[in-house]
Amino acid sequence: MRAMMKTTESHMSEPFGLRYRSVLDKLKKIFAAEGEAFALAGSGTLAQEIALANLVQPGDKVLNLVTGFFSGRFVDIAKALGCEAHPLNVAWGKAIKPEDVEQRLASASFKVVTCAHVETSTGVAIPLREIGRVVKASGASFVVDTVASLGGMEVKTDEWEIDANCTCSQKCVGVPPGLAMIGLSREGLRKVEEREEPVPTVYGDLRGWLTLVRNPAKGYYATQPVNLIYALDAALDIVLAEGLNARFRRHKTIADACRSAMTAMGLRLAAEKGYAADTVTSVYYPKGIDDGAFRAEVSRNHVSIARGFGELEGQIFRVGHMGNVNCNDIIATVSAIERSLKKFGHTFEFGVGCKAAMETLESSS
Repeated sequence: MRAMMKTTESHMSEPFGLRYRSVLDKLKKIFAAEGEAFALAGSGTLAQEIALANLVQPGDKVLNLVTGFFSGRFVDIAKALGCEAHPLNVAWGKAIKPEDVEQRLASASFKVVTCAHVETSTGVAIPLREIGRVVKASGASFVVDTVASLGGMEVKTDEWEIDANCTCSQKCVGVPPGLAMIGLSREGLRKVEEREEPVPTVYGDLRGWLTLVRNPAKGYYATQPVNLIYALDAALDIVLAEGLNARFRRHKTIADACRSAMTAMGLRLAAEKGYAADTVTSVYYPKGIDDGAFRAEVSRNHVSIARGFGELEGQIFRVGHMGNVNCNDIIATVSAIERSLKKFGHTFEFGVGCKAAMETLESSS
């Protein structure tokens, strides 16, 4: 926020151009992408749309791995781009496995496979590395939504066979909303550069943006969101100073503490065991608790939790523990949930949630 208060430079000035290139170089480290990184005005949805638009043509078959609300957005995007969208659905709360993908890929020739690494509507994290190997073996391109994982969980764009890695600013990276960010692997960059057909979007034509990102002090394509780039620069410095592996460990520790607390209070997690994300936890309500009333009560303790989406709306609440959160944050969150559950008449040993969270944190220290 302090970085965003800096006096706005011209987006066409050489000093800003040099800063912009430096920010993209840092972003490539976060993506673990050897091709190129892009930071544009927009959201995670725009990043998904741009990535897919640069890799498909009308009529192409796209296999969409759908584990919940947000991974399902790729189905809508593929259809809007004139592609044949073929959803591979699993029950909400379940993870798609590599063998599921392999079986479906054997049934037809797909140009692109899409997925969300972490499905924030359910708290499920799919085995992305293993699925990437399966997609690579099929010859299809791989477009991944890492909106709720990049910067909080391990993601390696090149090593995991991801062609285009799509995310945004306001989740694990810790910047206010407003940036669509894309990381291309070397193979993904090659596919973008060698494309002969026009891309069905001017703003989202990555070949056009390449003229700018490769020489931002001299080039121009469209106006960058200057002050958000300042914020991203500051945020990436925080991420890199902590160290990616240390950051991933912190996210896992806090996630384990959250899950242990919810289980201790007699609540059921939405994510399939063994596939829970380290960035968000989705929890079923006990019978008889109203979603809106419960979240309002939690907010009176100065903590905000999120509602469910789609099939799970009204049945679950979601706890986001991503970005620059710490142990005190998760204890405060568990305490607010625990106090609210007691007020709503849920039967459990009061204090057991905080105790479980603290014991988990202590054992991980």
